[in-house]
Amino acid sequence: MVLSSNSENLQQKRKNTVLGSKPPGCVDKCFSCRPCMATLVVPSHQNKGRKFKPLSRGDDDDGGYYLLSWKCKCGDKLFQP
Repeated sequence: MVLSSNSENLQQKRKNTVLGSKPPGCVDKCFSCRPCMATLVVPSHQNKGRKFKPLSRGDDDDGGYYLLSWKCKCGDKLFQP
C-alpha cells in the first residue's frame, strides 16, 4: 500500500502544478506604497501606448491575442517587478 500512497502524492503534486509564469516577488517594488501585490495584466488594446489594465475574470475578449505580463500593483498604480 506504500505504492498507492506515493502514487496519490504524485497525482496531487501534478494537480497543484500550474503552467505558465509565476508571480514576481513585489517586496519593495512599489516604493513606499502598501500593500504591493503581484497582478496579471494585459496591454489595453483600446488605448495606444504603454498602458495596461489588470486582468479579471469575465472580461470580454474580442478574440485577439494579448501578451500577459506580471506587474506589481499598489492602489491604481502599476510598477515593474
